[in-house]
Amino acid sequence: MNNRKLAFLLKLFVFILAAMGLVIFALAIPELLHSLIEFYGRTFNEELPLQLLSASAALILYIALFLFWQICTRIGRNRSFCTENADGLRWICRLALFDTALCLLGCLYALAINILHPALMLGGLGLMTMGGLIAVAAYTLAYLVTIAEQIQTENELMV
Repeated sequence: MNNRKLAFLLKLFVFILAAMGLVIFALAIPELLHSLIEFYGRTFNEELPLQLLSASAALILYIALFLFWQICTRIGRNRSFCTENADGLRWICRLALFDTALCLLGCLYALAINILHPALMLGGLGLMTMGGLIAVAAYTLAYLVTIAEQIQTENELMV
């Protein structure tokens, strides 16, 4: 598989994730949060922080997808091992950690207003685990890209 084909497939993956995120963050999560608040007899003022946390998480997701799109573009241009890709991956790591912290904050808020349903708690734990795994994977890839860039630079200097 050449770099252009790989970049195309990765961009297709980003597009699919963006579409899924739009459905989840624009339709499913607001409706689920509203239903949960109504079920427990809470007010809109108690729902608003959860909706804002959800919108913040969506924004972070789309920033990370944009950074990954840029990485895919550089891969397609045969610049897989460059400082910009390593920096982009480090930013994705930071964003994943921040998103994980937002999820924890949302779960703690739901616990504080006594609406932390066991399914919500398990979903939150799953999202926090996923965020941690993405952060570790992104940081590890950033490290490996940095090492590969150094090796590539050394090889170019030897020739």
